[in-house]
Amino acid sequence: MQLLQQTIEILEKINAQDITVYEFLEKSPFYDYFVVATVNERASQSAVGYFNETLKSSIKQVEGKGQTGWLLIDLGDIVVHLFGEKDREFYGFDKRFMELKKKI
Repeated sequence: MQLLQQTIEILEKINAQDITVYEFLEKSPFYDYFVVATVNERASQSAVGYFNETLKSSIKQVEGKGQTGWLLIDLGDIVVHLFGEKDREFYGFDKRFMELKKKI
C-alpha cells in the first residue's frame, strides 16, 4: 500500500487531475491496481522524472515517453496510466472499470 500512496503523492505533485485508482486484487495475476490520471504534456514528462527520482527501483517499464496522449508507467503491482484529456475520454478506462474504482 505504501507504493500506491507514493504513486498518488507523485501525481499530486505534478498537478495531475482526476486521479482514480482501480483495484484488481484477486482479479488479475499481473497487477493489483491501475492508477489513471489526466495530465498535460509537460506534467507527463515531469512524472517520468519524479518516478525515476522516487521509485526508480520499482519501475519495470515506461511506454509512451516523448509522445503525447498516453504514458504508461509499470511499477509491477501498480500500472500508472497518464492521459491527455481527450485521450482519457477516448480510451474509456473510467467507463470500463467503474466497478473496480477504489476510494483514495
